[in-house]
Amino acid sequence: MSEQSAYERGADWYAELSLARVGAVVPLGEGAWAATTSAWPASYAHNGILLRRDPGADALIRWGDEVLGEAGLQHRYVFALCDLSEETRAGLIAAGFTAEPERLMGRPQSLGPLASPASSTAERVSEEVTAPFQERMWREEWMPGISDSDLGDLVGRRATYTLSGPFISFVVRDPETGEIGACADLAVHGSCAEVDGVTTAASHRGRGYGDAVLAACIEAATEHGCTDVYLTAMTDDWPRHWYARRGWADLGPAWTAVRSPAASG
Repeated sequence: MSEQSAYERGADWYAELSLARVGAVVPLGEGAWAATTSAWPASYAHNGILLRRDPGADALIRWGDEVLGEAGLQHRYVFALCDLSEETRAGLIAAGFTAEPERLMGRPQSLGPLASPASSTAERVSEEVTAPFQERMWREEWMPGISDSDLGDLVGRRATYTLSGPFISFVVRDPETGEIGACADLAVHGSCAEVDGVTTAASHRGRGYGDAVLAACIEAATEHGCTDVYLTAMTDDWPRHWYARRGWADLGPAWTAVRSPAASG
């Protein structure tokens, strides 16, 4: 049997991480699962279909209606840790979905630590400490106009991330005001980890805060014995290139497909 590629290993690990965080998992077939989490209905990552193979648009639409619909969810969400064919994407788009390409990226810990700006110190904190900062980012930058109930789900869901293993948050504070200017999360699962939520507030950019929290994540991954650190990045967005300059390699394709409640009505 041939050895798995770096992409296959990373995608399999990422699927395991995602499934470990949700409330209930329904196997749909080889390489396909539906996840539901009643506590966080607005969190698409906790209520959607996860793929390691492309089953075609018809199956995805049917599964969404059968599992997500039965759970009372109005949205439809697909996270594919595989490529989706042009035919599948066209079928989903015809059914009211948007389909966005992403890239699975990985950084082997053998590359060693990341340089951290001497002027910025990352502080390890609980996820509760970062909640107000997360709320601010959702309201001001990530999803202006978000409802209070949806915001509560998207911030509160981070409490479930400990289900998959150690979940570690870092912040950098403004040295004069003490205000949090940047944060990042590291989720450890088995022998690997995910970096997520690396964010610097607009008023604090250009000071090296992002590098500081990212370097702290890599150091923590080393402390936990991780061999690789993974993340996903939008194909056409700048973070993909920012991470590449810091040692993350582009391993292969991923997709997110979403149909919002408004689109389905």
